[in-house]
Amino acid sequence: MKKSLSIVIPVHNVQSSIVAEVDRLLEIVADLTTDFELMIVDDGSTDGTEEVLYEISCRYPQVRSRRYSPQQGKATAIDLGLAAAAGEVVMIQDMDRKLTTEDIQSLWAMHIDASAAHAGVMPQQPIAQPAKPQPAKPLLPGDPQPLEQDLLSRLSSWGADIAELESLTEVSVPEETASAASSEAVQPPAPRLKMPRFLRRIQEFATGE
Repeated sequence: MKKSLSIVIPVHNVQSSIVAEVDRLLEIVADLTTDFELMIVDDGSTDGTEEVLYEISCRYPQVRSRRYSPQQGKATAIDLGLAAAAGEVVMIQDMDRKLTTEDIQSLWAMHIDASAAHAGVMPQQPIAQPAKPQPAKPLLPGDPQPLEQDLLSRLSSWGADIAELESLTEVSVPEETASAASSEAVQPPAPRLKMPRFLRRIQEFATGE
């Protein structure tokens, strides 16, 4: 993962030491990334620091410098350097307590690891799918179309009605009035109704026979 790096260096009266420090930092940072800068902030130096910084920035395009006067303190220099820094990762190099090569490498690795962890994609949790309804059993063997549950309920009720109808042994037929001269004839019981085959099969299915 490519990241840009800025090292902010607040300085004051470092005419004799700043060149060596810049050379050291450039060698370290060049091994970490190709996108970097050294942001040097001159806190009102009274020696030749300003001229030296100008020469360094002309020699190395990765070195930038800012200056203000009179001296306002290291905290102000750091704030100005942070505001002017362009890198995604920013480190502060104190000339009184310098970061070692190992310090810089460790800080850079920590930033890269944290960025990679933040950009990582969390594994998606499987989404619970609703259980698929079991298909209804076919009405008759070999029937390719299963019946819906509500239709099965209606057929069951229908089968019960058919069973009740089949239990009737006779049907009352209203008496017919014959001619005035003839006497009343007693009609024989109506024959038992025979259930059609397809109704019987539905009844057998509905009643579980």
